[in-house]
Amino acid sequence: MKVAVILVNFNGISDTIECIESLHCSKIPLKIVVVDNDSNDNEALRISQKYPNVEVIHLNQNLGFTGGNNVGIQWALGKGYEYIALLNNDTIIDNNLFSALLEFADKNTVVVPYMYYHSAPNTLWFGGGKINRWTGNVNHIYKQQKDNKTFYCDFVTGCCFLAHRSIWENVGLLNDDYFMYNEDSEFSIRLQKSGIKIRIIPSAKLWHKVGRSSGGRVSLLSSYYVTRNRLYLLKTHKDFFKPSAYLFSLITRYIWALRMLISGKKDIADAFIQGIKDSKKNVMGKKILNFTYHK
Repeated sequence: MKVAVILVNFNGISDTIECIESLHCSKIPLKIVVVDNDSNDNEALRISQKYPNVEVIHLNQNLGFTGGNNVGIQWALGKGYEYIALLNNDTIIDNNLFSALLEFADKNTVVVPYMYYHSAPNTLWFGGGKINRWTGNVNHIYKQQKDNKTFYCDFVTGCCFLAHRSIWENVGLLNDDYFMYNEDSEFSIRLQKSGIKIRIIPSAKLWHKVGRSSGGRVSLLSSYYVTRNRLYLLKTHKDFFKPSAYLFSLITRYIWALRMLISGKKDIADAFIQGIKDSKKNVMGKKILNFTYHK
C-alpha cells in the first residue's frame, strides 16, 4: 500500500525537520513530500541535502497552503500513490498514526486523527468538528472518547487527514481561491455533497504547535484571510448554509474590527475590513504574504 504524506514548508525549516524526523519513526513506510513555497535561505536545498529520500519540490513563488498542497497531491497522484495525506509541518506524529488511519480508510471515507496541543500534550486540540449551517461557525470537538471508538463528523481540518486517491480525483483538490484558511471547510462541504464520510480515529494521534507563527487567533494574517475566505465560502456554498449564516458572519466581523480599533490595533481592524471588501468583490488569491502560515 503506497502512502504519500505532503508537507508544505514556508520559512519553517526547524518545524519541518522535526516533523520529518517523527515521520521517519512511522510503523509503516511513507513517502514524504515537502513542497517549499519559495522559502528564504535555501531551505528547500537544505532539506533535500539532509534527507535524500524525501521528495522536495521547490516552487519559485508562494502558492499558499492550498497551492503548495495541491502541487504535492498532483505529484503523488502522478506517481501512483494509493493514499495521500496532508500534514501540517508544525506537527509531531505518533509512530502508530498512519497504521491506525489506514485501518479505517477506504474509497468512501476520509480519516482524521486526534490532535493534541504540542505545548500541552494531554489536551485535545481537535477531536472532530461540526459546521454550523446557521452561523457558518466551525466548532471543534474537545471531549475525548473514553472507549477510543471511531466516529463520524462533518468537518475535516487541513492540519492532517488521509484520503484515497479516488477521493482526490472525484471530489477535487483544495480550492486555490482560498490560499490559506477555510479551505478545509470548503473541502469538507464538497466531501459531504459527494457522499464521502469523515471518520475520526482516536487511536491515531499527533501533537500540533498551534498558531506557532501566524500570531494566534487575532493576528493580521488570520484576521484578513479568515474574514475574506469565510464570507466567500458562505456566498459560494449558499445552498449548504442557512440565510442567517452570511448575516451573522458579516456582523461579527464588523464587531471584531471595532474591538480591535478600540483596543488600539488599527492594522488588525483594517485587515478585517479589507477582508470584507475583498470577499464582496470576489478578490481572491494572494494578498498578505510576509508571514509563515500554520493552521
